[in-house]
Amino acid sequence: MPWSIYLALKQLFPPGKRFPAFALVSVIGVAIGVCSLLVVQTVMNGYAREHRENIQRMYGHVIVRSEDYRPVGDYKSVVKRLEQVPGIVALAPFAEGQVMVKNGSVPALPFVRGIDLHEEDKVVPVKKLIVSGNLDDLDDDRVIVGSGLARQLGIRYSRGFTSPSGVKVPAAVLPGQSLEIYSPTMVDELKQDEVPLPVELEVCGIFESGYHPADENTIIVSLRRMQELYALGKGVHGIRIRVADPENAAEMLPAINAVLPPQLTAFPWMFVNWNFLQAVQFEKTMLFFLMFIITLVASFSIASTLFSAVVKRSREIGILGALGGRPQQILVIFASQGLFVGALGFGFGCLLTFAIIAGRDEIVAFINSIFGDGQMIQTQYMFSQIPVHYNANDFIIAAVFTLATTTIAGLVPAIWAARKKPAEAMREG
Repeated sequence: MPWSIYLALKQLFPPGKRFPAFALVSVIGVAIGVCSLLVVQTVMNGYAREHRENIQRMYGHVIVRSEDYRPVGDYKSVVKRLEQVPGIVALAPFAEGQVMVKNGSVPALPFVRGIDLHEEDKVVPVKKLIVSGNLDDLDDDRVIVGSGLARQLGIRYSRGFTSPSGVKVPAAVLPGQSLEIYSPTMVDELKQDEVPLPVELEVCGIFESGYHPADENTIIVSLRRMQELYALGKGVHGIRIRVADPENAAEMLPAINAVLPPQLTAFPWMFVNWNFLQAVQFEKTMLFFLMFIITLVASFSIASTLFSAVVKRSREIGILGALGGRPQQILVIFASQGLFVGALGFGFGCLLTFAIIAGRDEIVAFINSIFGDGQMIQTQYMFSQIPVHYNANDFIIAAVFTLATTTIAGLVPAIWAARKKPAEAMREG
């Protein structure tokens, strides 16, 4: 080990009983800055990833429909054309719209999705979202309800559990519960002096996607039932497509649009909520620089402390120069201290990040017990819990920024010390 590096470590962590106050405070400051930065980035990654997965889960990878949202009549011929496009894994027609439902005297205005019972699960994993009941029970006379909407309407169901005696109780909806559904086409019947009767559908299942708006405002019916509710005949509102590579779905649009009739167009899942995804990315970038300010503050503290150390050690610097120490070696002594503090701070910051992320639910529960009712995540961010996603690039960028900042902070006083002439330094000491 070069003597300059050894001396730098000895100054940071002096032997004996001397407490390394400068090193400890500096490392803690950098660690807090790194931890704040990585926690924010990891949580924002989680939000972005969950939103992207929810969009894909609810809408598929590519959606084909008319720009004015008119029904597609001969959709089966369109499906045959699309099946010839390389990269398409599965297709499923759909129809959707808004209806009014009632469970007894409790009303709601949910979004209804009509799905093809044989093809939908190949594109959108509906079976995996069912928490009570079974998708196989869905038919033209039954309906599956979102978990949040089920609570709102007072629908009783069990998620399944094992009793203390070891008996397994399956997840099921209490039988005999039904919803009265009123569709917009009933308005036309009223105009013709007819009395419209609601469609009564039995509740056969409960789904939960983890995406708050969908769980609180969606019901699922068969495609044939939806065609009747909206008087679509044999038509549909569009076709959902699953592709082999969802991240490159936009690159498949030219090939897909090439086989579509003029009145239809395809757009990827990113366009479903494009503005929101861009806003999340912009917020992540801005928070990166805001959190990095904490590391900058710690770096200024390192610089000021090293300046003080240079002044106090003027005689030592002069002696080192008189003994043959070159300016570059003196520069390394103080510049490397900033680098060591940055490296240690980054390491401890990463450990603190993992600890906070691991206990995030308990931390949020504690904060909510003091300041809130615990519903902010669901109502504002539309998730049941805080999602996280580790991205190696964030750690690499944080490491580069932190080491560069702390090294530069130590470099400024190091240059000042290296430029001192031995005689002047000894006189100042």
